Amino acid sequence: MRPAVFSGPERRHRTRYKVRIPFVLKGDSQEVRGVTRNVSILGISAFTDGSMPASQPVECHLNLAGSTEAIVAVGTIIRCDPALQPNSDGAYEVGVFFKQFQGNGESILSEFLQQIGTQEEDAIKSGYILLKQKQVARKKKKRLEAIRKRRRQEARLRKKKRTLKKQSQSKKKRGASRGRTKKSIRS
Repeated sequence: MRPAVFSGPERRHRTRYKVRIPFVLKGDSQEVRGVTRNVSILGISAFTDGSMPASQPVECHLNLAGSTEAIVAVGTIIRCDPALQPNSDGAYEVGVFFKQFQGNGESILSEFLQQIGTQEEDAIKSGYILLKQKQVARKKKKRLEAIRKRRRQEARLRKKKRTLKKQSQSKKKRGASRGRTKKSIRS
């Protein structure tokens, strides 16, 4: 099962994972820090604290959690635009396309992304199970409420029948006692 990371038409050939990874972009004579918005084996989309010109070659040093060394990928800036809503992660939105990795960085990043995918799948599955449990609980609660309502209505009807029966019995008694008085007066 492929994780539903992004919806809509996808032009990319690799799955992008929404994950925050701190990184450093090193260009000609410039260094920019930032945090990723999403990552794939082919590149990143991120927020940075500074801008870099598009089509500039860069080294991207990704600092994965739990890793002692940064993954170094050589790539190109695809875009660098002022963020529509600057935030604590940065004032610029940057896209970087990876061309190659140094050392075994590609396999480390690939393994990391597979773990993220597995975690997302597990989260989706557990969320689905929880949703099903809530639906079952809601249906059960609804059925119990319907049973209680029906029992209350039945109890009201029984009470009403008893009341009507008592009223009719008392009318008969009154009618019977009136009839005796009428007969005694006639005689």
